[in-house]
Amino acid sequence: MDRETWAHHAMAAVGGFFGVYALLVRGGTFGSSETSNLIYLVVAGLDGTWGSALVRLGGTACYIAGIVLAVLWRRYGRGLRVWAIAVDLAACLGLAWIPAETDPILALYPMFFATAVQWVAYSQAAGYTCATIFSTNNLRQFTEGVTEYLCTREAEPLRKLKFYGGTLICFHLGVAWGWWCVSRWGIPGIYGCLPLLAAPLLFRLVPECQAA
Repeated sequence: MDRETWAHHAMAAVGGFFGVYALLVRGGTFGSSETSNLIYLVVAGLDGTWGSALVRLGGTACYIAGIVLAVLWRRYGRGLRVWAIAVDLAACLGLAWIPAETDPILALYPMFFATAVQWVAYSQAAGYTCATIFSTNNLRQFTEGVTEYLCTREAEPLRKLKFYGGTLICFHLGVAWGWWCVSRWGIPGIYGCLPLLAAPLLFRLVPECQAA
């Protein structure tokens, strides 16, 4: 694997940490995607609970803003992937200070923004499209790769299953580490994500980390 792939897998561990942190600390809210938030936004609108709807609309706006800014940075700036690590770092520092009694969606605004930036920055590696902030499509691609390899014994399905399998393993290693940090420290457990951010930064910036 090349340096880009190692960095991608390392960011998957960060995505796993963010996911379990949000679920365990903020009332089962998944802060790395918008599917459930958009569903509950529609439900809140239909129920007439406008306060909840506005908070969820704000979360969606944070997610959209992260995507827009990341796309603009990719188009007009430089170093999007390093910048995305810095955004994740800032989100970790902010999340640690949000009180437990804060509305769960409102408390995850920094994560909505940061994971959206991460998704744009780390959406491809080794010729594959692959998210580092959630697992559903990665599980599908891994399963397809395994099935195709068992049927054909060809090199490309093997390469595919190794790539997506590595992403899934790293994501859930991040989940396991996040669970331990949250179980031990609660809300400040988000600081446990900081060492995970050092690995992709190393792979991005230090040429000597090039894999053989």
